[in-house]
This record gives sequence, structure tokens and C-alpha cells, in this order.
Amino acid sequence: MSSPVEGPAAEQPPDSLTGVVVKGVSLAGSGFVLTQLITFATYLVLARLVSPADFGVFAAGTIVVGVGTLIGESGMLAALIQSRENLEQAFNSAFLATLAGGTALTALALAAAPVIGLFFHSHEAALVAAVMSGWMLLRLATVVPDALLQRRFSFFRRVIVDPLGAVAFAAGTIIAAAAGMGVWALAIGTYAQATVNVVAGWALSGWRPRPRLATIGTWRKLARFGRPVVGAEFIRRVVGEIPVAAIGRVVGTAALGQFTYAFRVAAQPLGATVNVGGYVLLPAFARLSAHDTRFRAALLRALRWVCAIAFPAGLMLVPLGMPAVVLVFGARWQQAGYGAMALGAYCAALALDSVASEAWKAYGRPDMLPRMHGLSLALTVIFVAALVPFGLVGVCIGMSLSAIGVAAYAVRGMSSVIGIPVRTLVAEIWPPAIAAVVMAGGLVCLEFLVVHANQLGTVTGLLVAAGMALLGVTAYLGMLSVLAPSAARELVAALKHLRDRRSARTRRKDIR
Repeated sequence: MSSPVEGPAAEQPPDSLTGVVVKGVSLAGSGFVLTQLITFATYLVLARLVSPADFGVFAAGTIVVGVGTLIGESGMLAALIQSRENLEQAFNSAFLATLAGGTALTALALAAAPVIGLFFHSHEAALVAAVMSGWMLLRLATVVPDALLQRRFSFFRRVIVDPLGAVAFAAGTIIAAAAGMGVWALAIGTYAQATVNVVAGWALSGWRPRPRLATIGTWRKLARFGRPVVGAEFIRRVVGEIPVAAIGRVVGTAALGQFTYAFRVAAQPLGATVNVGGYVLLPAFARLSAHDTRFRAALLRALRWVCAIAFPAGLMLVPLGMPAVVLVFGARWQQAGYGAMALGAYCAALALDSVASEAWKAYGRPDMLPRMHGLSLALTVIFVAALVPFGLVGVCIGMSLSAIGVAAYAVRGMSSVIGIPVRTLVAEIWPPAIAAVVMAGGLVCLEFLVVHANQLGTVTGLLVAAGMALLGVTAYLGMLSVLAPSAARELVAALKHLRDRRSARTRRKDIR
């Protein structure tokens, strides 16, 4: 029987990766949309069953485990995807390393639980931190199967595993919340989701560990590549937790609960581009990393597509974030809506961070990641500290300002490392940026001066908001076709290609 871990001979780049990437984005995107629909329905119910304060306590209690999980999984995952030789040794070495790392991090998180309680002035937050410490071990158990699936351009992770995990979270959390368990309902659902992800990931990867093949030398090689990725992810996670710490400490856990919903809403357009695109881009870039001309061309095309999608998706939150949150989750979440508005630029700008990160990792320059995230840390501390007196919205504005600065660094870094002139990169960025800003400005005037969708009632308001979004997309595409005709044509052609693929699959099913 052949090994599920493919060898180097199977990894030569095909004549064109465009079809593979488009297919991957289609499948990963479908899985992401399904997962987000399930998650959205779950949080729609939880908005009525769990208070903002309970969400705030859970966010405070999981601040350490979130950092620890990213430290444990990020470097090894990237190293496994980028590896080209001794793959069985690499995967078995990574398996033992993540198992040991998960155990150690769980123990450290458990020991740190009392500190969390002292920082947030909450005994319940300390209990949550202690209970959730074991979640890290479950999360790290998915690293090896995830890397295997991603290397193969297999999208079971997105199409099957993630939706199953979302269903498990929904079932566990909603049942427990309906029973009045409050913050503990969130803990139960999170463990249910992690357990399903572990079981499904290992079942679908088809790989079984053989620890005797693991070697210290192979682990060191993986760790050497992953070390800067781990450092960068640690910094990035600290950056993500700075707003949580600032709001929870200065403003209160109720405001922190509002922030949790604001960020979850704002993360939808960001996740659609970063999670779906990044899942496909890293293995695609890795296959082309030894072919400079093709690599640069692929990077420019990826940058063009990501900007064309992420900029309008993120900036759409500026006019529609508040009315959408109020109409969907209820009036008590209005502050979360204003926070989502303030995070619009954050979501748009971080798309550049994502493209640069995947390009540097595939190109063998993960050392660029700590530099970029170090800048993000410095800017976030400065802006959040300056604006936290203005509450939730001030913190979200600070996050957006920091993200814009990091995006500028990402462009400069891609130019210096990969050898693409800055003006060439900027030529791909400015047309969708201008078109998205104009679109958002027009919709802001329409919503806040004329329509006021959140005052129209739930059904009518949602229909009006959807109509405004459609109007905004139409206006954006029209402006993009004027500013960058080739980019607009390429985007439309990709969408038509996806539509034709779906139509072909439908016809084949009808024939059967």
C-alpha cells in the first residue's frame, strides 16, 4: 500500500495551477460558507440565551489558551506544508512534537488560570481558563492531518470537518444555554467542536503515525523553519488579545461581550478571503517557489483577486455593520454594531497581511513574519492605548489604524523579498481600494442620511440592507471596470468559471 504522504515526485507544479486554485477556492469557499451559516444561526440563538457579560467572561478566560494554541500549531503546520523530502519522518516527528507541546501548554495554561482571574477581577474567568486549558491538546492533535489534507489540495477540512465541528458546537452550546448554563454553555460547545474536528480530521487524512520513524534531526529541521512562524504567530495572537485585555480591564466584561460579537461579524469578510484564500495559496505558492517567474506572476494574480474581493467586503461593514447587527441580533447588541463598523478598514487591510504571509512562507522567508507582526504589536499598543478611553468603538478604530500601517509594510516586504517593484504591487491594489472607498462612502450617506434600515423592522430592514449591499456591489464593479478593466474581467471570468463548474456538476447528477 502506498503511503498517504506523497513524495517529491508527485509535487512538481503542473503546467498551470490556476485551475487547481480556482477549484480549491470554490470548494474551500463552499465549506466556509456552510460553516459560517451554521455558526451564524448558532450565534443568532445564543444572542437571546447568553448575555454579553457571559460572552465577555468566556473571552477573558480563553485569552491564554488562544495564544498557546497558535504557538503550538502554526509553525509545525507551515513547516510540514513546505517540506519536500523525508516526508514520513517529518510527519511522524511533527506528530510527537505536537503531542508533547500540547501536553506542556495545557499544563502551563492551567497554572496561569489564577492570574487571569486577578487581571480581569473575575473568579469565574479564572475557572473558565482552568477548564479550557485542555482544549489546546485537542486543537494541536489536528495539526498533522490538517497539513496532510492541505498538501494534497484536499478540501475535506473545509467541506466536511469544519461544518461537522460547527454542528457539534451548535448542538452542545444551544442545549446547555437553554438549560441556563450561561458561560459554561460556550465551554461545552467549544469542547464538542474540538473533539469532532480531531476525530473527523484523522479519519479523512488516512494517515496513521509510526513514531519509530521520528527523528530528532528531522524535528530540528521542522522547528528551524517553524521558529519564526511560531514567533510571528505568538506576536500576532498577543496583538489580537490586546483589545480583549484593554476592554475587559478598562471598560468591563459587558463591553468585552459586545466586542466579541463585533469582531465575529467583522471577521466574516476577513475569514472568507484569509481562511479560504490562505488555505489554497500556501500549498500553491509552495509548488511554485522554485520557479521565480511563475511565482511572481502567481503572487500578482493572487494579490489582484484578494484585493478585489476583500476591500469591498470589508468596507461594506462601514455603512451596514450597525444596522445589520441590530436587525439580526437585537437592540441590546447595538454597540457591537458600531464596533463592526469601526473594524471595516481592519478587515480590508489585513487581506494584504495574509497574502504577504503565505508568499513569504512559501518562498522560504518566514523570518519576515515576526518583523511584520512586531510592527503590528507596536502600532496596536499605541493606537489602542490612545483610544481605549473612547470605549469599544475607540479600540476598534485603533485596530483599523494599526492594520493599515501593517498593510503598507506587507507591500514593502513583498517587494524587497520577492523582487517585485513596489509600483507594480501598488498598481494591483489602488483600483479596488479606491472603488471600495467610494462605494462605502456612498452607502454611508444613503444609510445614515436617508434610509436608517435598523429602524424599519426586522424583515423590512434586512431586505433594505440587502438591497443596499447589492447596490454597493454593482457600483463597486462598475468603478473597478473603469479603473482596472483587466482585473474586473478576470474577476468576472473566475466567477463564470465557478458557475460553469457547478452547472456541469448539476447536469452530471441529472444524467445519473
